[in-house]
Amino acid sequence: MDFEKLFRPGILKTRPYVPGKPISEVQRELGLDSVVKLASNENPEGPLPSVVAAVTAAAADMNRYPDGSCYELSHAVAEQLGVAPANLIFGNGSNEVADMLIRALIAPGENMVFARPGFVVYPLTAGIQFESGRPVPIADDDRHDLAAMAAAIDEKTKIVVVVNPDNPTGTYVNEAEFRAFLRDVPPEVIVVVDEAYYEYVVADDYPQTLEMLGDHPNLVILRTFSKIHSLAALRVGYGVGHPDLITQIHKTREPFNVNSLAQAAALAALRETEAIAQRRRHNRDWLEALQRGLTGLGLKVTPAQTNFLLVRCGCDAGRVVQELLQRGVIARPMNTFGLGDDALRISVGLPEENERCLSALKEILA
Repeated sequence: MDFEKLFRPGILKTRPYVPGKPISEVQRELGLDSVVKLASNENPEGPLPSVVAAVTAAAADMNRYPDGSCYELSHAVAEQLGVAPANLIFGNGSNEVADMLIRALIAPGENMVFARPGFVVYPLTAGIQFESGRPVPIADDDRHDLAAMAAAIDEKTKIVVVVNPDNPTGTYVNEAEFRAFLRDVPPEVIVVVDEAYYEYVVADDYPQTLEMLGDHPNLVILRTFSKIHSLAALRVGYGVGHPDLITQIHKTREPFNVNSLAQAAALAALRETEAIAQRRRHNRDWLEALQRGLTGLGLKVTPAQTNFLLVRCGCDAGRVVQELLQRGVIARPMNTFGLGDDALRISVGLPEENERCLSALKEILA
């Protein structure tokens, strides 16, 4: 039977998302005792003790369905952000919230504007749903070309996405640029700003988008607990927007989409404000040290406001990544993201992990 005849063209044309290799797989394949994973922008500092304790306590009730409304978590996040719970929607990672928005808003024949190269979820979801992607090339400085993105909007555009800071480049658009962009976007077009790496930002001119919600009801902000809060395995993220918009998006949400352990963990992590601030400082110190080491090896590094660096090695990055694997270091080639054959992405690890990566690169490049 020819199963391909059963599927929509968007499915047949789509290449599945390929995650970074897990440590256990590399150990099995290469027979290595020790492996450093610097490929998936994870927080190398594990979950906080209070978070582990909260998950352990929540596990006693695994026979019960989770709170479908995320009541406690939504009220805690709302209080911290200075918004109402009605402004919030939670998902199985912010990835799911983005998917809900796309499914709810874009009909066949309509489109979504996003940067390319950029976070692969947006072209992937747009292609699967309605073949509705309208990619706009990034500028020569690896940043979103907001003027070109605004120009790409037409009468069929329902969503425009700004990933800020961006993945995989690590770059950002500043407040003046973003405010000007919001003025250029028609009010009936939803502006999604993906701030998955918000807590890592140190730039003074980074836009504080929560302050813009009152003047721009078409703005939706996405954030996650996967990164600085160290909850990547539990998948919990959220969107912030106008309550009337959020009410409609809820109609696309799967029942019980955020599990009980994830809710308990996120609530506990949210309370650890000082520990999270310390992790932000750690990340910045380690990122800057890693960047100095990489540039010292003659590599071109894009300045970043995230927990990873985009690196151009001037040679076949795929070969470099394979050589790193042989030495027990997992990095991510960026050719599948559309950044060229010489680009790779290296996540910030613990200091000893970063040193191991730099030592391996020194051997490889020599």
